[in-house]
Amino acid sequence: MDRLTRIRKYFDGELSQKEAENFLEWYLSEKSEEEVYAEIDKLWQARGKSEFEWNGDELYKKLASKKDNERTLGVSRHIQAPKKGNQHRWWKVAAAVLILAVSSVLLYNQAGPTSTPEPMARVVKTNPAGQKSKVYLPDGTIVSLNSESSISFIDEFAEGRKVYLVGEAFFDVTEDASRPFTVYSGHLATTALGTSFNIRSYNNEQTEVTLVTGKVKVEKNNSNEIVYLTPGERAALGTDQSIIKGKADLLAVTYWKEGVLYFDKTDLNEVVETLERWYGVDISAFGDLPSIKCSGTFQKNEYLSNVLDILSHSVGFRYQLEGKKVKLEFNEK
Repeated sequence: MDRLTRIRKYFDGELSQKEAENFLEWYLSEKSEEEVYAEIDKLWQARGKSEFEWNGDELYKKLASKKDNERTLGVSRHIQAPKKGNQHRWWKVAAAVLILAVSSVLLYNQAGPTSTPEPMARVVKTNPAGQKSKVYLPDGTIVSLNSESSISFIDEFAEGRKVYLVGEAFFDVTEDASRPFTVYSGHLATTALGTSFNIRSYNNEQTEVTLVTGKVKVEKNNSNEIVYLTPGERAALGTDQSIIKGKADLLAVTYWKEGVLYFDKTDLNEVVETLERWYGVDISAFGDLPSIKCSGTFQKNEYLSNVLDILSHSVGFRYQLEGKKVKLEFNEK
């Protein structure tokens, strides 16, 4: 299987688990960078003379930005976001998106409009670490998209109201009883007619769905397992991979979209990950991290330095903040 076919099959969710793991190991490695460049260059060369002229370095800078990733052809349903805290991996996802887009255009041009229909346009909205935004969907649904998160959908919902999420988002769904609204995230699909709910589905975390208003149906992919939520309830996969339903703290779940940073008996490692994502910084810790849980509420758009000041006194560490780099120093035993 050639590399272009592997990229396409991965984004279409057609690889086996083992094949997908092998693909990710290659794709997220430093080694793949030159090969991704080469694949894009090969596709563009295949077009021959073209009205498009581009510079590789400039293209990658553009691909890394939110603005130029908003509308792209050929992105698949199952986008798996790269690991957190490594920005170059985000533009590598965008590079794969471009490969799929260009190859789709090539196939269309070669076959001709009479034999192959034009591929559907897929819209992708992506926030890097440190950025949040609101996204207005074609049906009037409003999405509050958290940092280091992305959603994608077919333009104008031409194939139904289907949205694919990586990361975290709050959905305020426009009611339309004739067209169910479904969000695919991790191993769960959440369907609503008109309601509001929060979904958290970052990599290496179990997907969690919390209902604020209305009613939703939560299904586990490739199974008949279904639960229905009422306001104030949450659903997530348990250790046995079955759906567990329980009560939710709605304020705690939705604080983030108001710009309020909230911790409630949160492990220190998770606090560090949240700060990296929230402020778009890289945090390095030195010494022994204490096994401690943190609680606290920081008001809207609180400065990182103020958060670190409070945490440093309550947890016990020194810190240095230089630009986008943070160094935490814990007392060594």
